[in-house]
Amino acid sequence: MAKVAAYIDLNPVRAELVEDPAEYRFCGYAAAMGGQKEARDGYEQIYLGREWKEIIRSYRICLFGKGYYSKGVVGKDRGRVSAERLEQVMKRGGKLEMAEALRCRVRYFTDGMALGSAEFLKQLQADYGEWFPEQRKTCSAKMKGADWGELRVIRNLRVSPLA
Repeated sequence: MAKVAAYIDLNPVRAELVEDPAEYRFCGYAAAMGGQKEARDGYEQIYLGREWKEIIRSYRICLFGKGYYSKGVVGKDRGRVSAERLEQVMKRGGKLEMAEALRCRVRYFTDGMALGSAEFLKQLQADYGEWFPEQRKTCSAKMKGADWGELRVIRNLRVSPLA
């Protein structure tokens, strides 16, 4: 079933609309990466009994592997995943890079109020203190769901961006 899903999710890549199916918002994979429950349910049915992080890593490897290999038919090999891109996905064990994860979950740019380093957010709060309620003592919270490095948000969102 994972191969069937990958075949469908790779349609925008084969059509040369995008290099990564996650960039094509009308694809089930992009919807799942964006947090849409119904889309995630489909992948969870394929990988029964596994946690979402494990599911998406396994599926990314399957997806990019399938997207790399030739169909073996002249004229049918448009829009394939490059060897370099497949290698990146494999090296990371299917894990999203921070920039990819952020693109999938733009929610942090809006609901998180502001996104940046702890220093940046502290300065923002100092410069624009009237925007913040008095009870807000801390001005930055670690983001959940991935290795975001030093990125923080002002509002501590309870839901993981990749959950």
